Amino acid sequence: MQNHKRTPRKPLAFIGNFRLQIVLRIIAVSLSMLLFVWLVTFTSLYASITIVLLVIVAQIWSLVYFAEQTNRHLMRFLESVRYGDTINITTGARLGTSFKDLTEAFGAVVQDFERIRREKEEQYLALQTILHHVSIGLMSFDSEGNVEFINPSARRLLGVSQIVSLRNLRKEHAEFVRAIESPDNGDTILVKLVLDEEILQLAVSKTHFRQKGKELTLVSLQNIVSELEEQEISAWQKLIRVLTHEIMNSVAPITSLAQTVSGLLSSDIPQDDREQTEFFDDIRSAIETISRRSEGLLAFVENYRRLSRIPEPDFAVVRLAELFARLEQLFARQFVEQSISLEKRITPHSVEILGDVALLEQVFINLLQNAIHAIIANDANKPRTILLTAFLSQTARVCIDIQDTGTGIVPEALEKIFIPFFTTKPDGSGIGLSVARQVIRKHGASMTVSSVPGEGTTFHIRF
Repeated sequence: MQNHKRTPRKPLAFIGNFRLQIVLRIIAVSLSMLLFVWLVTFTSLYASITIVLLVIVAQIWSLVYFAEQTNRHLMRFLESVRYGDTINITTGARLGTSFKDLTEAFGAVVQDFERIRREKEEQYLALQTILHHVSIGLMSFDSEGNVEFINPSARRLLGVSQIVSLRNLRKEHAEFVRAIESPDNGDTILVKLVLDEEILQLAVSKTHFRQKGKELTLVSLQNIVSELEEQEISAWQKLIRVLTHEIMNSVAPITSLAQTVSGLLSSDIPQDDREQTEFFDDIRSAIETISRRSEGLLAFVENYRRLSRIPEPDFAVVRLAELFARLEQLFARQFVEQSISLEKRITPHSVEILGDVALLEQVFINLLQNAIHAIIANDANKPRTILLTAFLSQTARVCIDIQDTGTGIVPEALEKIFIPFFTTKPDGSGIGLSVARQVIRKHGASMTVSSVPGEGTTFHIRF
C-alpha cells in the first residue's frame, strides 16, 4: 500500500477568520447571558452570578475591542502615510484573508507615497543645485520684503554674503530696491549699480508665484555690461573696417600721384620766365599741400587699423608684483624729471592673474602716460603722486586701480573717454583708451573710470 503524507493542519486555523471569530464571540456572549439569566431565576448562587456577570462584561469588551481593530488598523495606515513609515503597517493575517489583503493594500499605498516623496525630494535637490550654479542671479521675496531665496550669483552681483530682507539693500542699492518693488509691467528693467567702484549694468526681470500660501516675487539679475561693451566694440570695428577700406582705396592713389607730380615739377620747370615760375610754384605748393593732407589721412586710417586689429591674448600667469616693478623701471626717469612719486600696494603680495603680459604692459603704459600728463597739467603746488593698487574684492576678484593726482576729467568728457577718437588733448589721437579697454575686454575683465575735476582720476580694472 502506498503511504500518503497528509499536510498537517494548523491548530485552530478556523480562528483566523474574522467573521467566524465575531460569530463565536457573539455565541459565547449569548450563552453567558443565558447562564446568567438561569442562575438569577432558579438559584441563589450569588457568587456564581457575580462571576458570570463579570465574564459577560469581559466578553462584551473583548468583542468591541476585536471589532474596532479595523479602525485601529486604518489609523495606523493613515499615520504611516503621514510620516512615510512603512514599519507601522503590520500584518493582518491572523484576522483573516480580508484583513491580510487590506494590510497589503495599505502597505502598497504607503510605499507609493514614499516613492513619490523621495522623487519630489530628489527633484527639489536637483533644482536647488541648478539654482545655486546658474550664472544668472536669482532671488525671491514676499510682500513684506523678506527674502526667501537668493543664489550665489545674485549675492555676488549685489556684493552681499547673505540677506534676509530688502531693507538691508536700501542703503547701498536704493535704485535696485525701487526697481524690484515697483509695479510689474512685464518689461525688463535696466539698473546701474556701483560695486567695489565698478559700474554694473543689471537687466532685472520679475515674475510672481505662490508658495506655501504666500505671494512671492522672483527676480532675475544679469550683468549686461560685458554684452553692451562687446556690442559697442563690434559695432566700432565693423565701422572701422568699412572706413579703412574706402579711405585707403581713395587716399593711396592720390598720395602717390601728388608725390610724382611734385617731383616732376621740381626738376622740369624753366627758370627764365618769372610768371611761369610763379605759376608753377603755386601748383607745386598746392600739390605738396595735397600730399601732406593725404599723409595725414593715411595716419588717421592707420589709427583705425590699430583699433580693429588687436591680437588675441596669449594667456599665461602674470604676477602683479613683477608687472608693477617693470612699469616702475620703465618710467623711473620720467618720474624723477617730473618729481612724481609712484606708490605700489599689492594685497596679498603674491596675487596673480591670467593674461598676456605684453598686452597688459601696453595698457598700463598708456594709463601711466596719461596720468603723468594729467599731473604735469595740474597745479604744481599739489602732491604729484601715482598710486598703483592691487587687491582681492569680497567676491575674490582681482582688482587693480591706477590713481593719479592730476587735473581730473569733467563729467561731460568722462562718459566719452572710451569712444574712439575722442580726446581732450590738443595733440591726442583718441584711440589709446579705446585700445586699452578692448585689450582688457579680451582678458575677460572690465575697465571703468572715476574722476573728480581738480583732484585726480582713477581707472578701475576688474578681472
